[in-house]
Amino acid sequence: MIKRELLFSKLKPQDYQEMITFLGTRMEELGYVKETYVSAVLEREKGFPTGLKMGDYGIAIPHTDRIHVHQSVLAIATLKEPIAVHSMIDPTEVVPVSLVILMAVEDPDGQVKMLSKLMGLFQDVETLKRLEKAKSATEMYEIVAKMELESV
Repeated sequence: MIKRELLFSKLKPQDYQEMITFLGTRMEELGYVKETYVSAVLEREKGFPTGLKMGDYGIAIPHTDRIHVHQSVLAIATLKEPIAVHSMIDPTEVVPVSLVILMAVEDPDGQVKMLSKLMGLFQDVETLKRLEKAKSATEMYEIVAKMELESV
């Protein structure tokens, strides 16, 4: 699920929608998701936002239904400056997010398993710090490849 060509370091999107569109379009160009994927993720975020505050870190895990996915994959981006994302816990609150993990999961049971593994990652503050400091996709890959996300 971890593909080097879907890891991005220190991006500077205008807003969350631009970030989702950028990552989702890249997934589509590489054949992992259908052309309906980006609009489905953006629509889902309106009703079910995915911003999470994990200690000092703001993280977002946008995703949508598997009918928009050809093959399971994650796109991961660290951001140069945090962007505003509505909270998963309280949608009226805004979380400043500096890590976005766009999830495309084809297996019906895979989404819950992946979210569980990602929650384990988010609780590891040292890994989050290393990801935030990574200066390249290669450096990010070396960090995330050790997280056992492939087995979902």
